[in-house]
Amino acid sequence: MRAFLRQALLAVAFGLGTYAFGWWAVPSIGALWGLINPAGRHAAVRAGMAAAASWAILLLVPAITGAPLAAFTAHLAGAMQVPAWALVVVELAFPFAVAWGAATLGAAVRGGKGAGSAP
Repeated sequence: MRAFLRQALLAVAFGLGTYAFGWWAVPSIGALWGLINPAGRHAAVRAGMAAAASWAILLLVPAITGAPLAAFTAHLAGAMQVPAWALVVVELAFPFAVAWGAATLGAAVRGGKGAGSAP
């Protein structure tokens, strides 16, 4: 239960940070998480999952409130000549990769084992 609560609070931090400061909050929060988290190699993966989950929620909020997100996504995908699902995948892969990288760097600065470290 405690791990779930920490993960949920981290996702909330990524979501609020992104809403308030834009995508630049993702590497900042990820690096801070890597610096302060004693979980070692799994801290970076957890940061990436929390960032992707928070961006998924940020994508769903306009859809729930009635904004024509599906129509916009289809229109943008047509302009870019890619399938609409590819935009969503990239939209969620980006914060995962940025948060994972920043948390790995934060853990390395702290002296712990990051997600990319050998066991």
